[in-house]
Amino acid sequence: MRLFPTVHSTFELPEPHRRHVERHGVVLVGADDAPDVLLTDGVLPAVPTGQAAPAPGVVVLVGPGMQAGLELMLHSAGIAARPSSRVNEVVARPVARTGTPTEEDVLAWTTQERHDVVATLDISEAAAPLVAVVRPHEPDGAGGPVVVAGAEVAGRRVLATGLDVLGDLADGPTLLLDAVLWAAPRPVPETDRPVRIADDALVGSHAWTELRDAAAAVRELQVKDGSIPDRADHPRARALVATMSSALDLLAEALPHDEDYLVALTKDVARWADSGFEVPDFLDSLVLFHPERDRVDGRRHVVLFPMYTQNGSTDRLLEAVLLEVRWPQTVADLEATRFTNSMFVPVRFLDFTAGYDTNSAVLFPETVAVREVPPFTWGAIFADREAARFRRVVRAAAETTRLALPPDAERLLSDQRLAEETFILWDVVHDRTHMRGDLPFDPFMIKQRMPFFLYSLEELRCDLTAFRAAVELEKDGVPHARYVQYAVVFDRIFRFPVTGSRVRNYDGLGGQLLFAWLHQHHVLDWTDSRLTIDWPRVPEAVMALAERIEQLYWRSIDRPKIAHWLAAYALVSETLTPHPASVWARGPEALPLDGPPRALTDAVLDDEFPLSMFYEALARKIADVVASTSGITG
Repeated sequence: MRLFPTVHSTFELPEPHRRHVERHGVVLVGADDAPDVLLTDGVLPAVPTGQAAPAPGVVVLVGPGMQAGLELMLHSAGIAARPSSRVNEVVARPVARTGTPTEEDVLAWTTQERHDVVATLDISEAAAPLVAVVRPHEPDGAGGPVVVAGAEVAGRRVLATGLDVLGDLADGPTLLLDAVLWAAPRPVPETDRPVRIADDALVGSHAWTELRDAAAAVRELQVKDGSIPDRADHPRARALVATMSSALDLLAEALPHDEDYLVALTKDVARWADSGFEVPDFLDSLVLFHPERDRVDGRRHVVLFPMYTQNGSTDRLLEAVLLEVRWPQTVADLEATRFTNSMFVPVRFLDFTAGYDTNSAVLFPETVAVREVPPFTWGAIFADREAARFRRVVRAAAETTRLALPPDAERLLSDQRLAEETFILWDVVHDRTHMRGDLPFDPFMIKQRMPFFLYSLEELRCDLTAFRAAVELEKDGVPHARYVQYAVVFDRIFRFPVTGSRVRNYDGLGGQLLFAWLHQHHVLDWTDSRLTIDWPRVPEAVMALAERIEQLYWRSIDRPKIAHWLAAYALVSETLTPHPASVWARGPEALPLDGPPRALTDAVLDDEFPLSMFYEALARKIADVVASTSGITG
């Protein structure tokens, strides 16, 4: 399955339409190139001989003079066309009844209510109404004749539109793109990748499995600081160290790009054993591990460190991870030219020990047990875990809230590879933003030294910077760009607020803030137990929130620390309602302003901004789905 669909058109596309679909990744090809979608305005397109499954989708621009064979194909999809010449009709997506599945919204990115109708459609139960003419007297508002319909026939998606997509209306290219994306074949549904991939030679190798299993056995002997204090366990530990050393020697031969690091790792393991298994120190090997210097898609690395795993375990136990670098060419080009981030290494799991059978999706050198803190030159993020849990949770949230997804958003939730590449581009920009802009002197979340809502704003600032960059990249024709916008919004408003505990949950707070901001600006609505998003207005609204945070940061260098904290609280509490017991909500006169800053931090409640009723209900409904993503891989 291609990352972006290919299309063969039986007619010459107008230039605005061509530019628009190509800017969003669609590739126009010839009839013999096995296209993913066949686009026609009346001629029955022929499927190339030998076309592999899945069958190509079909988009029919219904109009006069359609060939009989095309009419027959539409009939098999449960669609019959009737000529029409109604102009300036108000159209809308039919409202799904309560309890029925929501369809994809092919009008999601349109800005016009009125469209010229060249044909109306009679449909059977085999077809789904996607757009209808609005009849104001109808209770659902969109009770008139159907003008866009879709169906699945013999494994292929067929969409027919009676709207004048090729006319002069500004939304024509947008309608055409969404029709094509609706009709494009979906990836075959995946089962979650098993942790151990039997058909991968390195994953199944004796060297790796010996290393992994020995590390897992050592973990059972360690205590929180990584040491093995019980001398009775030392003979067993020494035997396991010998096994790991032999395995590392073999792995150094299989991974010559990591030879120096793996040799040093063998020495670190031996030195730890010689010390009597005191608190481990793997500094010598850590400073020789440089995955950032060789970012090649598919490059394998073995990691063996005593470490804690963020969002996983706070114990510095031995972790063995076999991973693979993910470095798509699109991201590589953008990182080299526009978003320089030489420390960022996106990776995916191949195999791992128990510390990563958790929610942890990062590998940072600062979590490794060492005798002194070295300069850090890299940080790795597991894009496959980020993408997989995003897809699962957002799918459940969209179904629960009956949110009709734009066709490309649906594609993002269906395609693990596309989601991974989307997250990699998002993370490239997010990660570099922590050290760019008008910053306070301590923007990083190294320790909880400040009220947690400040960390919420910092993480949200980085995400909204990535969103803003994606809006510009979309204009420049980077096909991943709109997917980054979806990912930022959906991950923030759906997954973050209902993940983790309510104790100083700064990521969750940032998601609550974005949701409430969009709701209060009437870009997002929860009406009739259904969530709707006005997508054309989303970029402006999101960037307005980004600007508010940027202004807060810009003013920060002219303010005392406590004044900055108060201004940050005011920004959040303008949109979110604080806990009724909050001391901070009572204003500066209620706070211990004449004491040390720690007293102010202590005055912040663990759950200073509780979940809204919407999120309380959503959390209950999808809690099992969220919990199921622990340890997930792509």
